[in-house]
Amino acid sequence: PCSSHFRSSSSEIGLFILAPPFTLGSKSSEFIEMSLAAENAKIRDAVLLAGDAVGDAIEHWGFRKALGRIWTTLYLSSDALTANDLAEDLQMSAGAVSMTLAELKRWGVVRRALRPGERREFFEAETDFWKMISRVFRERERALASSVRDRLVQAADLLEEAEATRDVRETRSRLRKLIALSTLGLAVLDTFIASQTADFSSLGTLLSFARPSPRRGTKKS
Repeated sequence: PCSSHFRSSSSEIGLFILAPPFTLGSKSSEFIEMSLAAENAKIRDAVLLAGDAVGDAIEHWGFRKALGRIWTTLYLSSDALTANDLAEDLQMSAGAVSMTLAELKRWGVVRRALRPGERREFFEAETDFWKMISRVFRERERALASSVRDRLVQAADLLEEAEATRDVRETRSRLRKLIALSTLGLAVLDTFIASQTADFSSLGTLLSFARPSPRRGTKKS
């Protein structure tokens, strides 16, 4: 069975327009229920498949696959979801969902969506791809690049007082090249992070869908 948030209200309305509820017989009602169930199953399968794909991609970056699965489920949902919704849809324990949501919120890629009158917590995905990417680069890749550059400088400093033999000179020269390369990489990262943009002009309008309009009926916490 599919969770309630996968139900398509637009399809349901369309079916009832064609056959108003007060004229429906039992067979017509069964047909509508079966049609909606089949549509919900297709949506659910598509979301799960996409979640696995994104999970595999970010796992390659060193993140847990569950982060990608939950973010994708929230991103593809037509409405904000609760932790219970996510646990049911992804067949995850409540504890695993809670831990994953907390980590996603720390990264700034998931946020709470306040619902007036609701006691339950609802969550929605960040939809600005480049904002997410720049944050990861700032908090992880830049830290690594800075650490690499600093250790290369320390390695070169170790040779400053060494006897200037041929091997020392050659090692020092090659270390300087590595330092120059790491410094350039750090500068590129800093430029990217500061602008929070990347030049994808060669791709034309392929990525124009990347900033969907915000959902209605929710407020950011």
